[in-house]
Amino acid sequence: MRWIKQYIILISFLLVSCEIVEPELNNPLDIEYNNSKGIITPALIFSPDEVSSNSGSNVTLKVNALEVSKVAGAHIQIKYDQNKLSVNSVSQGDWLINNGQNPVFFYEDDPLTGMINIYYSILADSEDLSGTGVVAFIVMNISAPGQTTVELTSTTKIVDKDNQEIQLNGLGKALINAQ
Repeated sequence: MRWIKQYIILISFLLVSCEIVEPELNNPLDIEYNNSKGIITPALIFSPDEVSSNSGSNVTLKVNALEVSKVAGAHIQIKYDQNKLSVNSVSQGDWLINNGQNPVFFYEDDPLTGMINIYYSILADSEDLSGTGVVAFIVMNISAPGQTTVELTSTTKIVDKDNQEIQLNGLGKALINAQ
């Protein structure tokens, strides 16, 4: 009888102390997470999509392609607040390089308008070039405190080998919180 009371107390303690935790889906590369934000593939997004840092420090954002098919080239335009951010560097990611390609990659940054234009082109046959990966790394300096957004503009285009636009169903944003 005594062991039954102890058993009941133990079971009651376990039931009361257990908490079922819902997993937090906040990986910017997770399709389900992006769907919850209204971004459906194929898409271009930022990773991380939210950054907190101090004024005067650098942050690195990755521009990621999610499930983009039959790629031959891209023009990616990014808008940022030039009063709060400045671009230190833009470098090519590994998107499609793993498929044996060596894409042409260059960019222009206009610090007066807060606009980055990235150009990406495949010189070989690109009939089957598809995938998810990092298109570019952008290192930015936070020059003023406050909240600001870095976003892909609607001018962003990805094309196939016939220069036909590939429909992008989502263009991401990154929120930067500076103290």
